Amino acid sequence: MQTILSRAGQAPRGGCRACSSAINTLGKRPVPVRRKPTFAELFTACYSSMFATAALVDAVRKEDRRKELDRQLDEVRKEIADLQDGRQSHSSDDDSMYRWLGLGQMDELWRSLKKIYISRPYMKEIHQPATISNCDLIEALKHEYYGCPSGPLRSAKRQLDYDLLESAIMREEVDTARFYREPRNQVQLLRETMNAEALVRKLLQRSKYYAKGEPAPSLEKAQTLLEEGSPDYTFRSIDAVRAQENTILLNKRLRALVAASNLNMKEKIGRICYNLLISSHPPDVHTYNTLIVAFNKSGHHSFAEALVASFFHERLLQPTNSTFIAILNHYRCTNNHGKFLRALACITGIDNRTGAKIRRRHVSDINRNPTLLPWALDAKRRTLNGEWIWDHLPMTLPLVEEIFSGLLHFKLFDQAATFFMSCMQCGVNLSLDSVKYFFDECIDALDWKAAARLAASLARSQSALQRLLSYGDGHEVTSYIVGRIRVLLDICGLGGPDEPPKSLLASLRISGPAFTKFLNTLAEEEGLLQDASTSSRKIDRCKSRVLQLESIGKEYEFVRKTTLSIESKLLYPDFSPAFRASMALYIGETATQRSEQLSRELTHAATAFGRR
Repeated sequence: MQTILSRAGQAPRGGCRACSSAINTLGKRPVPVRRKPTFAELFTACYSSMFATAALVDAVRKEDRRKELDRQLDEVRKEIADLQDGRQSHSSDDDSMYRWLGLGQMDELWRSLKKIYISRPYMKEIHQPATISNCDLIEALKHEYYGCPSGPLRSAKRQLDYDLLESAIMREEVDTARFYREPRNQVQLLRETMNAEALVRKLLQRSKYYAKGEPAPSLEKAQTLLEEGSPDYTFRSIDAVRAQENTILLNKRLRALVAASNLNMKEKIGRICYNLLISSHPPDVHTYNTLIVAFNKSGHHSFAEALVASFFHERLLQPTNSTFIAILNHYRCTNNHGKFLRALACITGIDNRTGAKIRRRHVSDINRNPTLLPWALDAKRRTLNGEWIWDHLPMTLPLVEEIFSGLLHFKLFDQAATFFMSCMQCGVNLSLDSVKYFFDECIDALDWKAAARLAASLARSQSALQRLLSYGDGHEVTSYIVGRIRVLLDICGLGGPDEPPKSLLASLRISGPAFTKFLNTLAEEEGLLQDASTSSRKIDRCKSRVLQLESIGKEYEFVRKTTLSIESKLLYPDFSPAFRASMALYIGETATQRSEQLSRELTHAATAFGRR
């Protein structure tokens, strides 16, 4: 039929309009009438489109997750390689000091820091430690017979090299071999935005304590920008290279602003906050490192405190090798011994509030996923504290020396001696300046406990003694170390020409043969270096006795203050009312007896003065 109609359409036409219309109509194929789609068809189309979109989104998320897992896997491989063969992922000479120590070395130091934190003195004793008498005679004897340097010389040794630390921070900014935590979704980005906004508010609030008459237009701009709304931050992963370049430029600008001498402090803070708000990304750990060091370097510790508090309690930033060096130095600058010790607890994983911000897992995760059990059982790298397993902070040589300097700064000489011997036993090569600083501070303080611990540890460990004597490449350095050890032996009563009592050696847990071998080793070093000066190094026993008695008096004062602290803590509500009442009576009677004794001594002194 279709063929007939087609041929009819091709037939010759007579020119009549009616005939042409009829023939054209016969040649066309009939078109069905378009109908409306049914609800079932619409539902099927929407359902298919929705599932196609979901499949596409899921594929994108899986691809992002795969890339993230590959990145984490590469990072773990690099960390394992660094820990196993003692090398760092970047091998330039400038940052060779900042490479991680070996796993065995770090494990020894972590255990030492745990011991130091657990057996720390009471805060009262750290805040107001027992000291020797402020006497000109004692100072003269220390300087003349013990060779103690003056206070300014010792203070110069304890200062942190800010330029060296800033150089390390700048190298970390451009290091592409290390990856740090950053927001991965909108919820995380919103949380980081709110926390960054809270940091800016803290900085602006602390700037109000400065002179109100100083012009600070940037401060007003930052406040206006903050009131208008939250910062419009984006993900760094969108353009990682551009984000790194922006961070480097931002930190360079912030470092220059803090060091600028032509701006008042309110204007500096205004410009810093303005730059943080208009940045494309939330401030990362490199920006925190930059500002903490810059503020402490310029002496504006209150602003550095805001950054340190934000790092621990608000942000989820992962620290770099320089972060805890800057934090410990900040606590040392502000004389905050409590937070300094808490930072040591964070490093070792025994702090259950924030930890070192490296990594943690809940024990329920281990129960649900048995493949994580080997990770959780690695007691060298992590610690179980409560319901969480905390990763330890990897340690570098500058971090070890900053911990060492902090312990000496807070007069924790016994703890510093413990940490020093841990370094010697595990082969951590402290700088010669740190070793000299340790000896000078312990001798200047006439600390009997530190001297006794060092003498006992060196007598029991011949390898640690040889490692200590091998410092430096000249006879002068070895002579200095031997002389300092001799002085410490004299402080604790082991340095005289006579053989020390067996009871003293037993109390220090030193065997007689080990101590004899220890003295012979020192004598060999002295004989090889300067035989003629052996007699000149003998200290007059009477004057030496004065210094020993002063050292013992300081130790007695420490025990007395610690006893008072324990007595006061026995009055806490944790104990029964009857026990607390009896303890209060005992403390009152003891105080009365001391008052009566002091009254008698004052009366006797006044009577003797009147007779003169």
